[in-house]
Amino acid sequence: MQWFKQGKWAAGLSLGVLACACAGSEVPASQLADAESSIRAAREVGAEHSPDAALQLKMANDRLQRAQALSADGENESAAKLLEEAEADAELALLLARKEDAQKRALQAEQRAGKYDDAPGAKAGAAEPGQQK
Repeated sequence: MQWFKQGKWAAGLSLGVLACACAGSEVPASQLADAESSIRAAREVGAEHSPDAALQLKMANDRLQRAQALSADGENESAAKLLEEAEADAELALLLARKEDAQKRALQAEQRAGKYDDAPGAKAGAAEPGQQK
């Protein structure tokens, strides 16, 4: 009877270790979701329309697809690393797209401001350098 109890305990321990090992090597669903979410966010801000951002977005998509294939083949550690890289690429694409958008808006603002400076009478009330109004 004592041996039976010990056998149950050993079997339970073995199953527990096996479950932990398998769970630890799986690609977490949250990591996959994070990478997909970052890619979606980059698309939503128009990363596909900026050359630099589009390149990073393509790299993120490629890495995501390779990670999914590796995970399906049971190579979860490699897949997890690729998912991290895919998320980083997508975040960079997002930042590059935002940067380009900010630069375009700044240029447009400068052009609008330039139109007002060139308008007749825009400088009529302005004092020349070294003079007082």
